[in-house]
Amino acid sequence: MTHVVFAIDELRQEDDAIALSAIAKGLLDAGIEQTHLLASPRGGHRISPLLEDIECLSVRMPQRWWTRSHTTRDLAAHFARRPVDLVFWSGDQAASVACDLASELKSPLVGDVWKRSQVNAAHRSPHVDAWIARTDSIADQLRDVLKVGTVISARPPVSVRRATRLPGRRPTIVALDPGSSLRQAGPLLDALRLTIDARPDIEAFLELRGGGSHALWKMVKERGLLEHVSVLDRIGTMGRLVAEATIVVAADPEGPARTLIPLAMAGGAVVIAASNACDELLEDNVTARLVDVCDADRWHNTMIELITEPPLRQCLAYEGQCRAIAATRQDTAMDAWLTAFTTTIKSATYPVGTTAPASRDLSS
Repeated sequence: MTHVVFAIDELRQEDDAIALSAIAKGLLDAGIEQTHLLASPRGGHRISPLLEDIECLSVRMPQRWWTRSHTTRDLAAHFARRPVDLVFWSGDQAASVACDLASELKSPLVGDVWKRSQVNAAHRSPHVDAWIARTDSIADQLRDVLKVGTVISARPPVSVRRATRLPGRRPTIVALDPGSSLRQAGPLLDALRLTIDARPDIEAFLELRGGGSHALWKMVKERGLLEHVSVLDRIGTMGRLVAEATIVVAADPEGPARTLIPLAMAGGAVVIAASNACDELLEDNVTARLVDVCDADRWHNTMIELITEPPLRQCLAYEGQCRAIAATRQDTAMDAWLTAFTTTIKSATYPVGTTAPASRDLSS
């Protein structure tokens, strides 16, 4: 039986839990055994496995180079009686542990790329045998810059219950966390305040992803939006919220929105997103509305337009739903992931680069 090790850092575990769990289950159903290396949780809380029936190991991430050798040797010893056919990582902080482990085990290595800024990092990583790109556009960019390694476009599958949106139902707006940049948070918060004032009948949620920064909370308080804040620590809970929303607003294309946009669209919500979002599911005036991230008036006017014009909203939502479901069908998505893993295992001649285990920590 093929055995794959998943190395997943804490940010990816939080932001991508739905997608990674779906991938893990699909691979398990296809007969691929897995061990999941998850980043040690903050505060000493119990680590949450992606799937209950898969072995889960807790590893501190990131680690300094002089301590990784101990972790690598311990993990290699753990897998001595269970050969590892492939190491896969998702999350920038998991990359170093995964690279060292793959080198120690002499297993092929697969990296996960979900945003444009990671393309340059991939260009500087010749020791990776294959890359899985979450969108076709990122896959094309990777192929243009990589000198070694295979690139496979493999969007995660989405499984969602389609919500019933009756014509007379109270509109619901879910604004996803804009907190990674306060510069882009201000215009969205201003627009949300104006929209709520203009349409007090709407139900509005502002999701701050595990709490947000002190500066962001101050901005929210100054605009009188505290009563609309929803802090959801689990992406699974957020998934149900966005899948049943009328309108989902995503100002940060590299935050949780990246994972939740396909889920929202597949559930039938209409999406208003920043114009620099790198997801080809989003086509302006066809499947979504795209807005300049710093244009508060445009955010507000677009929200009001979609609230007050149900036929337009339903048309965009329908087109978006058709495209999202087609792109994230379980069978299509899992075929791509299985192809990525099995092809890499069969063709890899590891090591393809010069990665070596880290030096021993002499201070211990």
